[in-house]
Amino acid sequence: MVTRVFYVALGAATGVLVVRQVARAVSALTPTSLAGSLVESMREFAADVAEAMAEREEEIRSALGLDELEASGEPGDLAGGEPSGSGQHLAAPAPVGFDPEQTMRLVPGARRP
Repeated sequence: MVTRVFYVALGAATGVLVVRQVARAVSALTPTSLAGSLVESMREFAADVAEAMAEREEEIRSALGLDELEASGEPGDLAGGEPSGSGQHLAAPAPVGFDPEQTMRLVPGARRP
């Protein structure tokens, strides 16, 4: 008799726990909950992409020496001055410390001339 009561109580407790776990799972899988987690994941992804993009741009700018050109402020450089000459765009001289091999490694898909 005691064993029957024990097993009935054990079964009831197990049933209550299972029902509570299923209720939690169902509430976590509602469309509103899923959409909220998807939106949050997309925001985190966009923030990660923007951060990586800024880091990569800084690497490329420093490798190409563009920061030094903008800081010089001379006409014809990338700081917004007008190109000298008769309106033709001439190739800017390579900045001091420019390493074409390093640039080739930094730019994906770049080919050697």
